[in-house]
Amino acid sequence: MGSFLCDKQIQKLAEQDVFLPFVGEKQRTLDYGVKAISFGLSQAGYDIRLSPEELLVFNGANNANAVLDPKLSDPTLCYAAPRVLNGSTFFVLPPHSFGLGVSLELISMPDDVFAIAQGKSTYARCGLITNITPIEPGWSGHLTICLVNPTGFSMRIYANEGIAQVMLYRLDEEVDRPYTGSYQGQGAKVRQAMV
Repeated sequence: MGSFLCDKQIQKLAEQDVFLPFVGEKQRTLDYGVKAISFGLSQAGYDIRLSPEELLVFNGANNANAVLDPKLSDPTLCYAAPRVLNGSTFFVLPPHSFGLGVSLELISMPDDVFAIAQGKSTYARCGLITNITPIEPGWSGHLTICLVNPTGFSMRIYANEGIAQVMLYRLDEEVDRPYTGSYQGQGAKVRQAMV
């Protein structure tokens, strides 16, 4: 019977380049000593980081007549520029809006591993809702991450720091048909990942 993987099993799986780059222990500071939202290997998962490349912000206040259509991508989407404060890079997510970002890590699932991701409690305590779809066996790419700010306050979303925990589940055997869908190999930029 399949099971969720613990830190020792994830560490061994990392030898197959499941997470690139891979951080083998939980980090709470950035390379230059700045406090960070934790990322890296945890007891029963791997905390991925948000890429600093870009964050596409959808804010209905900017265009009340806009209609979001999952079958059509809109090239006029707002782009949130990264900002830097005290050595940390962050984006600002306006009140009652959502944004799309991507994982810093390139993720490559083996054909016998399935994964789910949940937002970090640090952000949940601010009201942020993190939505990430399941990671199918055989899928490879940078995860698209939907970040929803349902509050009446602007929210800082930090790049290069933890955004979600990925929990890996080893299946009893390899799947017959590993993932080959349209999101295979999606890029490190949000605009590429949405195509």
